[in-house]
Amino acid sequence: MVSDNFQFVASFLVLSIGGLINAGYLVWKHYQKKPFVCPLDHDCSVVTESKWSRIFVVRNEVIGMLFFLGLIVGTFASLFSTNWATLIFTIFPFATGASLLFSLFLVFIQFKVIKDYCFYCLISAGITLLVFLNSLLLL
Repeated sequence: MVSDNFQFVASFLVLSIGGLINAGYLVWKHYQKKPFVCPLDHDCSVVTESKWSRIFVVRNEVIGMLFFLGLIVGTFASLFSTNWATLIFTIFPFATGASLLFSLFLVFIQFKVIKDYCFYCLISAGITLLVFLNSLLLL
């Protein structure tokens, strides 16, 4: 199964690693307590330090890191067993779909409520969209 979809598995893995790096950068900058360098001349901290930056007590970027790490672990697990691959590739569209809905909600919040945006958060939403589309192709 995995060998049939090698290009999708490889791109899924690359996107997930990119998402993990992006979320990891956000976590690192938050705990470093230094301002973000936004390539689009915006203040990312307006978004990343807003009341929308966490669910209960967990920061969104930490959730993002765990999400992308889970995708990476799941992708590697699918390489070792056809049974695991079938289960994982069935779960991925639901997990990535839920993540995409949450990302779209946060993008909406950035533009309509906060009225500013974070470049790195938009990158994360874009990666989440691509991972979701890729997960549909893995089915």
